[in-house]
This record gives sequence, structure tokens and C-alpha cells, in this order.
Amino acid sequence: MSLRPFSLSRPFTSYAKVQAAVGWAIRNRRFQLRRPRVRSSAYLDLGCGLNPHPDLINLDYLWHPQVDVCWDITRGVPFPDGSLRGVFSEHCLEHFPLPVVRQLLREIRRVLAPGGTVRIVVPDAELYLRTYVRQLDGDKAAVFPYQGQEGIDAPWSPVVSVNRVFYQDRESPYGHRTMFDFCFLALLLCEAGFAQPARCKFREGRDTRLLIDTTDRQIESLYVEASSLPA
Repeated sequence: MSLRPFSLSRPFTSYAKVQAAVGWAIRNRRFQLRRPRVRSSAYLDLGCGLNPHPDLINLDYLWHPQVDVCWDITRGVPFPDGSLRGVFSEHCLEHFPLPVVRQLLREIRRVLAPGGTVRIVVPDAELYLRTYVRQLDGDKAAVFPYQGQEGIDAPWSPVVSVNRVFYQDRESPYGHRTMFDFCFLALLLCEAGFAQPARCKFREGRDTRLLIDTTDRQIESLYVEASSLPA
């Protein structure tokens, strides 16, 4: 495949190699936390990816021009105790092993102020597993999210969609490491010190600043919120 030619009309920072170099140079560097937009906001998008939000602090491991803080969150969340009012994380936690997920939830609890809210969006394992059983039972109305878009060059059966969501990913090269249903995620949140874990609907929840769910992920997503108030 030929490389896309260099163009003077294209922003220099839009090139993948430039973004990778900038990320390598600034990742985990604390000067990023002194930027005015980072200092003035009390809401964090943890693992924003290619979907940043202008009213939140956008944090991601990979840098691009809309990322405010380039950070490896396996090393912690780089904000003081109780400094944030809300944390939003969409299709991020499933990319980490369970011990790292537990550590991240404790970190999110630490940086939230009393009464703050975390809103977590992840693939819904229960949805996939129920659909798998329904298809095996012959229910022709049962369809997996993104069925037929797995991108797997192999014969298809219902377990292919289960494998795709449990181990691979439609968009990210990093794959999935931990899957969640509501019960499991609620238990993890309580273990981390959160109160009142609740299953929510798409763009419905406690804090309107956090209702920024991506429309095209609604079909497969589990939405859970919890409060940083003591249980």
C-alpha cells in the first residue's frame, strides 16, 4: 500500500508519525496539567480516543491535537484527590486486565469530589451472551450488534460475534481484556468505594455534563453511573 503523500495543505499534526512522536515526547509529563483548559475544568473524559469533547479534559494514551493530557493511566490518574466533579469513560475500561480495572476505579474514586459522578460506558457482555443463546435456540429475530461486520476471514457462527467483542475490537488494534455486565461492574464500583451504582439509559443520568454518549455505540453499550458519596 502506498503512503499518503505529504501535502502543505494538510496540518502537520495530522500525520500518524508526528502524533506518535509527540505522544512519546510528552506522555506522563506533568506540564500538561498546568494548561489553562485543564486547570479550569472539573470534568474528565478518561480515554477519549478519537472522540474528544470540548467541555471536558480529554485524556488519552495516544496523542492527537484535541488530547489535553497524554497519559498512561495504568500509572494512575494524574489529578489531586477530590479535584473533579465528574468523570466520563466510554469504551475504555474493557481494554485493560481486571487488576488494572480495579486500580483505575479506585483512582477515579480518589480524584472525585464528594457527590461527584462517574459515568462508565462499556460493551454489554450480557447483551452478547443472551443473543448468543437466543441464536442457538433458533430465534431468528436475535441479531448481534454489528453482526456481519466482524472483519474475520472465517466461516461465521454465533460464537464469532462473542469472540469479537470479548477478545478483539471493531476499531482499536488493542483488543479487549475484560468484559462487564451490570452486576459485575456494580460490584467493582462498590469495591472501589462508590455508592449507588445504577444502570442508566443512553444520554440519561445524574449530571448533564456527562451525557455525551456516542450515538453509534448505543447499540452495544452498557451505561452505569455511581456517586462518590460514601456508601
